[in-house]
Amino acid sequence: MRKILSTMSAALITLSCTAITPVIAAESDYILHSTFEDGKEQWSGRGSASVKTVTGKSRSGEASLYTSGRAESWNGAIVSLGTAFKAGEEYAFSAYVMTDDTASTETFYLTLQYNDGTTAKYPKIAEVTAEKGKWAHLENNSFTIPEGATDIQLYVETDGSTCSFYVDEVAGAKSGTVIDEPPAPVQMNKGDINYDGVIDSLDIVLARKGLIKEITDKKILKAADADSNNVFELNDLILISQFVSGKITEFPVVEPVIVPGQRKYTMEEMTELMQNMAVNNEPNDSHMEKAGVKYGTIEKKTYFSKKANKNKPYNILLPADYDESKQYPVLYVLHGFFENEDRMITKGNGQMYTRQIVGNAIAEGEAKDMIVVFPLIFTSATKESATGFGDAASVEGYNNFVDDIVDSLMPHIEENYSVLTGRDNTAVTGFSMGGMESLSIGMKYGDKFGYVGAICPAPGCAGAFKWNSEEETPYLVFITGGTSDDVVGLSTPEGYHNNFTKNGVPHVWHVVQGGHHGDDSIHSSLYTFIRGVFQATE
Repeated sequence: MRKILSTMSAALITLSCTAITPVIAAESDYILHSTFEDGKEQWSGRGSASVKTVTGKSRSGEASLYTSGRAESWNGAIVSLGTAFKAGEEYAFSAYVMTDDTASTETFYLTLQYNDGTTAKYPKIAEVTAEKGKWAHLENNSFTIPEGATDIQLYVETDGSTCSFYVDEVAGAKSGTVIDEPPAPVQMNKGDINYDGVIDSLDIVLARKGLIKEITDKKILKAADADSNNVFELNDLILISQFVSGKITEFPVVEPVIVPGQRKYTMEEMTELMQNMAVNNEPNDSHMEKAGVKYGTIEKKTYFSKKANKNKPYNILLPADYDESKQYPVLYVLHGFFENEDRMITKGNGQMYTRQIVGNAIAEGEAKDMIVVFPLIFTSATKESATGFGDAASVEGYNNFVDDIVDSLMPHIEENYSVLTGRDNTAVTGFSMGGMESLSIGMKYGDKFGYVGAICPAPGCAGAFKWNSEEETPYLVFITGGTSDDVVGLSTPEGYHNNFTKNGVPHVWHVVQGGHHGDDSIHSSLYTFIRGVFQATE
């Protein structure tokens, strides 16, 4: 998913697009429609299950959602229905399932999960028996979500087995809406721009048009990129013409050339990449200190805060074999209300595994060597610590850190450690109050922070929820919410997610099924976030 670069804009007329994305009669009436053509679409694994998008197995289009690693029959694929589906109202639901991981037929359920104010409930919406290797249809045209239901989620499970399975074309709409049968699967072949199964003169015509106007459809771009270098350009037109004329019988594969300092991924591509990488539960071995792996060193230091007019503490995690002759990118990790600089690195609800998660990711080549800073974010010239949630002076003490990180902490880190500077090399994320602050920092100082995360963020963040220019827009915005969060709920982080969505800002919406306002949501979020930071440029 490297950045699609081209000095020549490209596009295809609507006629060329309909071969890939046929218009469904009731599409505009759908409240939920997951096709998985652009990734997991906020679906995640339930229980021990993990999910990912795959091509080559689909009920429609090119891709489907593959669910595996199921230890129990209730482990499966799940998605939050958010606030679009209302308690007490009637809906139509439809989903397609298939497994090739069983010797006999398998019973699948489409199930609702919700909370009635006392306990979690799991009514079945639809049931179907599927034969091995054949798509089966789960459907119910009239299902009422119970009155008073909250935290409403939809998931796919099996009756008894733990087989792996595929899910595709999940739809939900007001009862009475006709959910049409989806079109047949399609297969992408390089050069076959109109997806008609043949590479011919029509594809040459469309490629020529693509050098005049911008191609925005990712699937069309993928087919038009004949040499697989992730750039649609004149050479692709030449290759398609040579293929049609018989001068070549296959397309070459050309490695993209990345110039140091050049962006590899657009914000859209980073979002898609990280949304697909997001996990519900990080692997257990990510918490372990493994033989042969070196882990970073934690040091406690202080810096002078101009806002507070005094020294404030922070912890710093230096990478293994920290070398002052090298320079490292920096990730700032912020704690929550009533917490301190130890919370996100050494003292959580239980044992914090941040050091191990970061060290293992670096050792596995999945994250870059980095310095991680854990500051005390409460910043006040008159108070030593917060005294209450409703106390204006306490809230101000936290909000002061939005400027303090830029005015005092970052200059201190840059002066005392060997760091890479600039937004390409600077990231911030935080938990609870720290998550709210990280969003505020990212919106105010988008020119300084290229990666912004928020884990179960508290309410109170105000701003435009967009940026004025590409130079101020982060490469990655990553928001995590837990379905079992009893402090800010799922609704608060979901509200931030909705604000970015309304403004057309690509971002990861990471829902941790069963995630609390604590270590489980933090670990899950950090596990993925550190794999994305500092990856958008070379």
